[in-house]
Amino acid sequence: MTDTRARDILSRQSELESERSQYEAVWEQVAEFCDPDAPDIWSGRRGGGADSQAERQERRGARVYANTINSAANRLAAGLESLIIPQSEKWHGLSTAEMNDQETDEEKEWAEALRDFLFSLRYSANSNFVPATQACLRNVVRYGPAYLYAEEGFGSTLIRYASIPVVEGYLSRNRWGQVDIFHRRYERTARQAAQLLGYERLPMRIKVLVDDPAKCETKISLVQCIQPRDERKMYRLGGHTQYLDTAFASYHVIEDEEEIVRESGFRTFPVSTFNWRRYEGDPYGISPTIEALTTVREENAVRRSGLRALQQITDPATASKARLDYVPVLNPGENYPGLIDDNGRPLIAPISTGQNPTYAFNYAQSRADEIRDMMFVNLFQTLVQNPQMTATEALIRQEEKGALLGPSGSIIQAGFATNLDRELGILEDKGLYDEGSRFLPPASLAGKAVRPTFTGPLDVLRRSAEARDTIQVVTTAIQMAQFDPGVMDNIDSDEAIKIVQGAGRSPQRIFRRKEEVDGLRDARAKASQAQAGMAAIAAAGKAAKDAVPAAVQARDSGLLDGLQGMLQGGPGDPGAAGGGA
Repeated sequence: MTDTRARDILSRQSELESERSQYEAVWEQVAEFCDPDAPDIWSGRRGGGADSQAERQERRGARVYANTINSAANRLAAGLESLIIPQSEKWHGLSTAEMNDQETDEEKEWAEALRDFLFSLRYSANSNFVPATQACLRNVVRYGPAYLYAEEGFGSTLIRYASIPVVEGYLSRNRWGQVDIFHRRYERTARQAAQLLGYERLPMRIKVLVDDPAKCETKISLVQCIQPRDERKMYRLGGHTQYLDTAFASYHVIEDEEEIVRESGFRTFPVSTFNWRRYEGDPYGISPTIEALTTVREENAVRRSGLRALQQITDPATASKARLDYVPVLNPGENYPGLIDDNGRPLIAPISTGQNPTYAFNYAQSRADEIRDMMFVNLFQTLVQNPQMTATEALIRQEEKGALLGPSGSIIQAGFATNLDRELGILEDKGLYDEGSRFLPPASLAGKAVRPTFTGPLDVLRRSAEARDTIQVVTTAIQMAQFDPGVMDNIDSDEAIKIVQGAGRSPQRIFRRKEEVDGLRDARAKASQAQAGMAAIAAAGKAAKDAVPAAVQARDSGLLDGLQGMLQGGPGDPGAAGGGA
């Protein structure tokens, strides 16, 4: 029995296929030149029956004479991984700061510990994060869109990742340009469908295929639809709204049966979408490979002509006497009797047309160099191009790399930010923030959101100018302080160290908390005051010590007695003596 919801999903699938068909002709050309083992693109369906990966490679490779774009795309994808998500570094942090406050040191340490835990999950042996993200970056470079699916895991693997092939993905965006509806059209054998969806949920016709050993490998077509729920069940508790269901619904539909066989949901959108560059109203965007496609076709055509010209030289066509009964295949070192006439002239002669393939190969090389420039390959070959490059020149090239790849890198990072929301949603369902968890947030984080701050090499390149200029100003001030110490009063050293820390990847745990720093400075100030007091006491004691011998000497000389008489008006006062007379 058909389901109206299933019919609605399949109707939308048809509309999405019609919209995506505008891109598929270009994607097929990209697959021919740059991704020979990719599935056929045509509307997600194989037109001429199933063919193997080897057959696709043979079919496409027979028409390709240059591999420049393929190697350049692989290099660019590897370069993007090293700049955005390098495996050897913590390429993002977590921030909880709101617009009207700053993070405390306790919040920073909590966020850093949670970040380290996320990286340990991603790069665990069974998570499949590295292969999935590498496949996504290759798809971004080749086709434009890429899809990363994060799924809840169990046991030691809490999250599993998968890259959804471009051929299987259909999407729709909301008014802000965010993907909120995703369809995945894919094929599985009947046996695999039973394992994925559950045997009891399958229609009777599919169950018959599963039960028959000769037919259990029959392919069936499924459509998974992920979309926002139109209505959500909720209740009020403690002044807060709580939901009884998930924000996004997921339906698996068997296409031929028009029946929903599995229904579930997700708290957060499970598919992170990546793009190289996308214009407003363009759902899928373009890639650097698509931009270079005209030059790729040109190089391929010129190399094909050059190879034909080269064959004219190395294996030329031959001319023979019209009535030769037999024209043998001429092999090197062989003797062919009877192929010269009585005058010693050969009866078979090569046809030389004066072909010179050098011009074709030189032109093809110029096209190959242009393709490498369009694919940013030269940015990753600094030392290869100029082994004698100075440190200043290398720094300038690094800044150039950040400037050229920064815009597309930011778009790709937006996809990883969506993936982070999905990861935190999965872990929260597993009790990440519950009482007793080592990741229980500080009380000051109540009501705040966690967001990523990217710290990969590309972001360091973006922020390096501010840190470099700050260090230069502080260094100049230190040099000037040798002549005028007061110049250092203009420098806030605490703010300067924050700028340098923010531009790099220094962990928060190497810095003391603010209250610890305040305590150290207060203790240092008290110690300085105590030292100053001791110095004052010592100076007073020294003055008193020096005054004692002087007083004794004055007493022995009678100076003190005369002084006392003057004060009292006694005989020692000359004025008093005169008045008595």
